[in-house]
Amino acid sequence: MYRLSDTDIRLLHVFRAVVECRGFSNAQTVLNVGQPTISSHINQLEQRLGFRLCDRGRTGFRLTRKGEEVFEEALVLFKAHEHFQNVTLELKGKLSGFLKLGVIDSTITDPNCPIIRSIELLNNKANEIAIRLSILTPNELERAVHDGDIDVALGTFDQQVPNLRYKPVYSEPNTLYCASRHLIAGLETSQEIRAAVANSRKVTRAYLEGEDLFPMGAGLDTTHASVEFLEAAAILLLAGGHIGFLPDHYARNWEDTGQLVPILRDEYKYKSEFFVVTRENLRGSVIVKTFLEDLQIAIEEINQRPGIAATNTKT
Repeated sequence: MYRLSDTDIRLLHVFRAVVECRGFSNAQTVLNVGQPTISSHINQLEQRLGFRLCDRGRTGFRLTRKGEEVFEEALVLFKAHEHFQNVTLELKGKLSGFLKLGVIDSTITDPNCPIIRSIELLNNKANEIAIRLSILTPNELERAVHDGDIDVALGTFDQQVPNLRYKPVYSEPNTLYCASRHLIAGLETSQEIRAAVANSRKVTRAYLEGEDLFPMGAGLDTTHASVEFLEAAAILLLAGGHIGFLPDHYARNWEDTGQLVPILRDEYKYKSEFFVVTRENLRGSVIVKTFLEDLQIAIEEINQRPGIAATNTKT
């Protein structure tokens, strides 16, 4: 019977890093060891398991079928080990362990976003919590929460997934923008602008499935650019060939410097609703419960700021 040892666990961690970095060379920085050492570790793991995990050489890095299965099972093993650590530490009465958070991109410039303040409050209570913060698309966040890879996610979610809990937090205003050198920026009448909007190439966020095109009276079109992250949308808008929606807070710096121009701000606009997402069964995690309490405190503090217009609700 094969039994896992501490050596096996260590080698599996090396294997995981190699797979996630897509090769030995890329894994050197993550593991902080040289390629010969990494190769030696993988060879040792293969010898202990009794089969080849990956092909490497001039043709590049590629997992074997058995290697793919080992990788998937290793992820399950690491997740179970992490959960066991959290449970045992909490049974000791210590606020210690792992907290896995996920956020959509470009919330850092939003004064209504409570994530920074809530992490600060948690840090003030305990310094033995290892926080893992991931920036993902809404679809990726929902999948990660569902699979247990993330404890708490914050983002915009148009369709709610079963077995997940969604709590509304605040609204994010979005406005239609173009570059200052775009044709629309030089138009004067609303009628001219509306006609130009209809005929312009547009940027749409892939995960919205065209919903950000509806306020422009447009549908999906092959001439439109599709992006996953707001930074990509901003790049295309600044390049001058497209128009598209950006959150007001995110576009403010470029608007203030005259690089981006709002298009009929009172007409072409919409709000994105932000939610905190968790699994339905949190299994009484003290760390997650504490963070959610700190998140609520952060939301209440934001609501009390003068000049901050938010539609925050309790989480």
